[in-house]
Amino acid sequence: MTATPGWACCHLGAREHYAIPRALHLRGELRLLVTDAWSPWGQLWQSGPAKSIRRLNERFHPQLATAAVRPLTASLMAHELAWRLQRRAGWDMIGARNAWFQGKAAAVVSRWRPNDSDQPVVFAHSYSARAIFEVARARGWQTVLGQIDPGPEHFAVARRLAAGAAEFGAAPAEPPASYFASWRDECALADHIMVNSEWSRTALTRVGVDANKLHVVPLAYEPERTGAPRHAYPEVFTPARPLRVLYVGSVSVVKGVPELLRAVAGLGDAPVTLRMVGPAGMTVPPEFAAHPSIEWVGAVSRSEVMTAYQTADVLVFPSHSDGFGMAQVEAQSHGLPVIASPCCGRVVDDGRTGVVLPEVSSSAIAEAIRELLARPEVLAGWSDQASARAAFDVATLGTALAAVVS
Repeated sequence: MTATPGWACCHLGAREHYAIPRALHLRGELRLLVTDAWSPWGQLWQSGPAKSIRRLNERFHPQLATAAVRPLTASLMAHELAWRLQRRAGWDMIGARNAWFQGKAAAVVSRWRPNDSDQPVVFAHSYSARAIFEVARARGWQTVLGQIDPGPEHFAVARRLAAGAAEFGAAPAEPPASYFASWRDECALADHIMVNSEWSRTALTRVGVDANKLHVVPLAYEPERTGAPRHAYPEVFTPARPLRVLYVGSVSVVKGVPELLRAVAGLGDAPVTLRMVGPAGMTVPPEFAAHPSIEWVGAVSRSEVMTAYQTADVLVFPSHSDGFGMAQVEAQSHGLPVIASPCCGRVVDDGRTGVVLPEVSSSAIAEAIRELLARPEVLAGWSDQASARAAFDVATLGTALAAVVS
């Protein structure tokens, strides 16, 4: 009898709304889900007195109601309190949480007894997998690492960019050396490493990760609505009806925001407005903070982000380094064309649902915007094609996961 995969999934946080364990459970291959917090009571937590308690309401998915879940909720809450009393924050807090989770999850996995007919597979996300994989490898089980970002290269890019753009503030704090030392152990212990884009695959091979282990598996996305409304574009853009450009995400140097701001400011009196939606992660120079064509919205609720997609003409996603870039998929699910970076997940069908920039630069972004100003009908065609784009859904993700371990 041919063995079929039986997965133990160690899942720190509610990343992607539990897409990976859901995909495995849909295929009947999820044997165990170990997660830091789980609340099958759902709505009962909404009235909790503390923010950390209320967040438990998000730690559940009805598609996993029949799954074998081993939550670490009580331990997490005790440790969260202790970490806060110790005033841990930033990378110190991240490191403490990762170490706690993998230690606890490894103990659970060590007691797991796969079915006799299973080919055991253990999954964990990067930076919290080493102890888990040590247990799995000692038992001869397959290991799959879910790489959540482009790795060390991402921070090298951020550091280089910050050095050349001092007016936008200092580079963000980097993780300690132990963070990536442990990660390299994870990569060595992993039989397979899942990345979400060719960009991440390239970034990992540059720092010596075995290319034969790498598999590109895009993030799953399920539109919150079907039948996206068609975007209406004028025959010509004017000051009364300008081209409405949208940016969604962290406002930071590594996300390409300086290039975007310079591009829009350099267009002069062209009928263009830029709406910046997302939390601030850099210093904004006064000439951009007060620019008449740039609106600073800041961090908003998810529903407000969805509304922003519906009322814009085009999304610009100019990141210098991104593991995937979910904003692109969200925008296209709302029929919104995208001007996309080449340094992220390839979501845009170049010339059909948007345009992929040749490089992340103010001149390249400005040129793309000028072309759309001159030909509004192009946006209408792209919008129609974006609306019709098939999503990489949970069922498709399950098929991709099966291919990784086959």
